[in-house]
This record gives sequence, C-alpha cells and structure tokens, in this order.
Amino acid sequence: MTSEFWSAEEFDRQAQQRYEDGEYDAASSLLETALRLYPDSADLWVSMGYTQLAREEYAWARRAFDLSLAQEPDHEDGLVGIGEALLKLGERSRGFRAFERVLELGFASDSDLMLSIGRALFREELYSHAARFFRKAAAADGNSADAAADLAYSLQRLDKPREALNWLRRSLELDPDNHDARACLANLEYERGQREQALEEFERVPTDRLWDPLTVWRALELTRAFRTLSSDGRELEPYLERLEQLLVKPTPVEKLLAEIQSQEPDSVRISPARGQLDMFRPIPGENTDWAAIVRAMSQASPQPHQSVEQFMQETAQRIHTQTGIRIPDDDPEAFIKASAQAGVLHIEH
Repeated sequence: MTSEFWSAEEFDRQAQQRYEDGEYDAASSLLETALRLYPDSADLWVSMGYTQLAREEYAWARRAFDLSLAQEPDHEDGLVGIGEALLKLGERSRGFRAFERVLELGFASDSDLMLSIGRALFREELYSHAARFFRKAAAADGNSADAAADLAYSLQRLDKPREALNWLRRSLELDPDNHDARACLANLEYERGQREQALEEFERVPTDRLWDPLTVWRALELTRAFRTLSSDGRELEPYLERLEQLLVKPTPVEKLLAEIQSQEPDSVRISPARGQLDMFRPIPGENTDWAAIVRAMSQASPQPHQSVEQFMQETAQRIHTQTGIRIPDDDPEAFIKASAQAGVLHIEH
C-alpha cells in the first residue's frame, strides 16, 4: 500500500515508528505530507509537535500543539506537549497550567502521561515539580521501574539521598537490568562511604552503559582498591577504554551547543540519544567569546561580509517574521541563547 491511500491513523503510525527509530527528519517529512491531506487531525499535529520538540524546534512545536488543541482543546497528549514547549520557551506559568489541566481531566492515573510531564519538568531543573508527577506515576503503576527510578533522580537532586536510595532499590527490584538506575545507586553508595557496596553495583553495569567520566573513574578507583589485579592490570582495560571514548574532544559545534546548554554550573541535561535522566552535572566550560561565535556564524552565512550587528539584526527580524518570537539583536550572548531557547538556531559544522 502506498502512502497516497493511507488514512490519518496510518500516517501517524508510520511517523511514530520513524520517530521511535530516531529518524526525526523522515517523521517530519511524512507528517507534512499527512497534514496536507488531513489538516484537521489533532493526532497528526500532536505527532508533529513531538517531532519538532525532538529536533529542538520549540517555537514550531508550540505552533503544532496549538493547532492540535484548536481541534481538541482537551487532547491530553497535546496538553502535555504544549506544556513542555512552553517550558522550553520560558513561559513556565502557562506550561504549569497545561499540566494541571491534564490532572483536572482525570489523567493522574495514567502513568505514562505523568512520566512525560515529570521528565519535561526535570529537563528544566524543576525538581520538586518533577518529583510530584513522578510520585503520581509510581502511584498509578506500582510496577513501573521507570517511575521509581525517575523519582529517585529527582529526589537526589533535591538532596534527599536516603529516599532516593529506597526508590532506586525499588526500581532495580522491578527491573534488574535498569543500568542507569544501578549506576546511580552505585554513585550514591560511593558518596555515603559504602565503597565496597558501590563497587558491587558498578561491576553489574556494562562499561558501555556508564555515561560519564566521573562514574568510570570511581569504578576504576574501587577496582584498584578492592580487587586483586593481574600483573598487567587487564581487568582495568574496559574502564580505560570507556574513559577514552567519553573524553574524546568535542567538535567546535558540540562545544558551542554544550556552552549554550550549560548556562549555569548546576545545569543538567537529558541525553537525546538515551532518553534517560543524567545524574551528574557537567563541568562548567571556559568563558565563551559570544561575539566571536556570532562572527563565525555570520561568515558562514550567505552574506559573509556583513557586520556582526547587521547579521544579528537581520536574523532576529527573520525569526520574528517566521515565528513571532523576538530575539535580542544588540548583544551576542543574549542573541545566541534566546535563539537556542526558541529552537530556531541551526548551526552547521
């Protein structure tokens, strides 16, 4: 069956499959075709919104969710999606109201929706708010290892290690292969001085599921301290190899994106590749020469000879025309951060 005969539901199913495979461009292209045929489908607009969130196109995602809610004002997935888009755009009060509306509609018992809201809040470092929804998710499904783990991550951020430990253990009872939760448990055990217990947990996590250098260093340290090593120390090789992988120097584009995301020393991120909650804070980067970055962007544009000021003014005007969002055009740092937050800054290496 070719796509010209697909129903809106079939388009949506096919797009969701591509989304789940991480093929966001393909999902977006398919949804654009579908929406030309079925412009009144709230579900298709919701799927488009989530695809644009995944591509960090927050202003466009907001528009898509707005269009879905124009068709179905109480579409629960649309409400969750626009709440997340609003948080990304700095409109927290409106984002909170969208989430509260989901509760008013009686969806507190839907564990998946509660997890989605909690994770959106966690990504914005709103840990107490996130914990509230993770508790609802855990109450709605007592057998959800993800709900227990996500609640633990929030509690750890709220400096409640004892309660976090309890929820991590609960998560691992439900899913012993939740490697992210086990690595988190190992780190918490390490921090409370239970080094041998920490090592036992580290050793149950495949090295390719250890996601940051701090965790790998701790596993190395404890292995040296508590395990008898062979003369060539080959037991340490998996950890050393993993460290080398994690410490690969980033490309200039990766460094720029990391600097934009890490606006404060205590910022945390969700890794899009894993979709899991990171437990450890990135090391703050060096001071950023924002004017030099904008100058480089200008030189890579179709008009490389224009001044930094002209580039910012013309780009800000174009963004406002296309999205309705006003971007500061007189300060390089504010220009880059506002453009990134709006999801309209595209940087090519």
